[in-house]
Amino acid sequence: MQAYIFEPEEQASIRTVLLVHGWTGDAASMAGFVEPLLAEGNRVVAFDLPGHGASTGRELNLPLGVASLAAVSRVFGPFHAIVTHSFGGAIALAALAGSVRGQPVVSADRLVLIAAPSSITWITRQFGHALGLGQRGQAALERRIHVVAGNPVAAFEGPLQLKAIRLPTLVIHDRQDRELGFQHAQALAEAGSFVRLEATEGLGHRRILQARPVAERVARFVVGEG
Repeated sequence: MQAYIFEPEEQASIRTVLLVHGWTGDAASMAGFVEPLLAEGNRVVAFDLPGHGASTGRELNLPLGVASLAAVSRVFGPFHAIVTHSFGGAIALAALAGSVRGQPVVSADRLVLIAAPSSITWITRQFGHALGLGQRGQAALERRIHVVAGNPVAAFEGPLQLKAIRLPTLVIHDRQDRELGFQHAQALAEAGSFVRLEATEGLGHRRILQARPVAERVARFVVGEG
């Protein structure tokens, strides 16, 4: 697994922030967050999930993602904050909540979910629909997930896991996101008052990662400003 470490100029009281990319992305897709986080005195760690970027492997699923995040945590943790995009948010939530049996619980003080899904059940059923699975095929897919992850698909619902971990959480989502509609952000925000929801306009699902105001807002949240 390929990891990348960025150190701030000032070495005193370093906080470590982990960047977790999404499906079909890589560590480089999170590059826009590095400089603003370094400017606030954070050490930044990014890595390529299995089957992505320079990491080995040919597939990625939720248990594999959680195992890889746990491995990175053993080397570079504990983390002050975890900043995620898309499917990376689902991976981080499962890792923080201990939802995958056999994997250690990852710790962090703050969480950022950018364009994240609120429901793995929804994603699984969208995937099954795309494959043309019928009712029996969909049930078989969900049973397989249960076997691999050690928990049923329902255990990975975002609001449920957020309520379990209760970390200060910033949810940023674009109202015109066509891959994961804004309703996912609204569902996550309903987990509790510890979740702050902020909307963007016209950035979609991926351009949101290149928006400097988004990166600067994330950096401020990481250091405790709102």
